[in-house]
Amino acid sequence: MSKERRRFFRIEDIVGLNSQVIEKKELEQRLESFWNDQHQFSLRNEFNYKLEQHQVDLQHINNKMPELGRYLSVLQEQLDLLTENFLSNDENFPTQETNVNISAQGISFTSNERVYRDDIVELNLLLLPGQQKIVIFAKVINCHQNDKAQGGYTTSLDFEHIHEADREILVKHVHGKQLKSLGAARFEEKT
Repeated sequence: MSKERRRFFRIEDIVGLNSQVIEKKELEQRLESFWNDQHQFSLRNEFNYKLEQHQVDLQHINNKMPELGRYLSVLQEQLDLLTENFLSNDENFPTQETNVNISAQGISFTSNERVYRDDIVELNLLLLPGQQKIVIFAKVINCHQNDKAQGGYTTSLDFEHIHEADREILVKHVHGKQLKSLGAARFEEKT
């Protein structure tokens, strides 16, 4: 296990998930497209990531010039509405929910498809309940057949190619789920 993987917390979660093994002859072209021609929702993720980096600036503007701050907030809301409506009909994203173990560096799940160590898999993730969409290229670390009662294969993947904004979304998603879980556990302890 690499030091990088140990930096991120892992949680049990339910996500929308599609996975597809990428043939070696296609990989270079697919990765070039991934890095140069971002998906529309990746652009939205990048946009939101940059906005979050400038929250302090926006707060400063709101304090010094409230009219400008309100105007910038309206522009941001309009962009959010446009991108949300524009991106809502993406049929590549899964609607079927899958149980996973996930972090900002990797994922593990059970499927009926056998893959092999070092295969590269394209993942389409739909994080719930926020409906955030992420495309990741991941490397197969392990795939083993489950017992007959459970069926299928348990596959573990390490995220090899992920946009920084998408990794931040995963970090926040995992962190939010952890906080919710800890809050629920504390509530149960008190009752």
